[in-house]
Amino acid sequence: MEDKNNGRFVGLAALLTAGLASVCCIGPLLAVALGFGSLGFAAGLIRYRPLFLALTAVILAFGFYQAYRKRSVECADGSCEMRSGSRAMKTGLWVLTAAVLALATFPKWSACLLGQCKPKAAAGAAAASVPAGAQAINLGISGMDCAACTVEIKKDVEKLPGVYSANVDFYAGTALVETNGKVNPQDVVRAVAAAGYQAKVIQSKNGGAQ
Repeated sequence: MEDKNNGRFVGLAALLTAGLASVCCIGPLLAVALGFGSLGFAAGLIRYRPLFLALTAVILAFGFYQAYRKRSVECADGSCEMRSGSRAMKTGLWVLTAAVLALATFPKWSACLLGQCKPKAAAGAAAASVPAGAQAINLGISGMDCAACTVEIKKDVEKLPGVYSANVDFYAGTALVETNGKVNPQDVVRAVAAAGYQAKVIQSKNGGAQ
């Protein structure tokens, strides 16, 4: 019973800490997929990512110690022998470790999930259909930890009235926002801030503030 309880603790704790380490990237995807509003708070957890990863490693190490350490087991005939954890416990731990590693490394491979495995793919992403004469606002964006961060930025910026499209380049740290020419660039900056990131106007062709 004690081993089972320890196993549950290790599993839940490892998944929780690994999830917190990657929530800055998973959060935007969940928000879009489930139709939630902005999850800007998730971006604020980036600074704690090393701590969450360290906790995950400690928890998994505890799990392996529990699974493979030899302990005295009393047999039916009254004799004792030294045994480690059951095969099922060990198998479960390895499956858990694979799941935790996939979760913890999500920021590294999230670009492939979004079809942006290579920088040139992101840079060459096709813009949405934009009317002729549309005017552009170019932004520099900081605080993005992975390619998935672009999803929520794009979603929040494209909510603004007068914005036709927003194409965010994770690798370059920039965004090209196509507008009807009546959008205040600072409104776009505030939309990016609402998503949890920082933006600065690099160039505006619609007369907005620089």
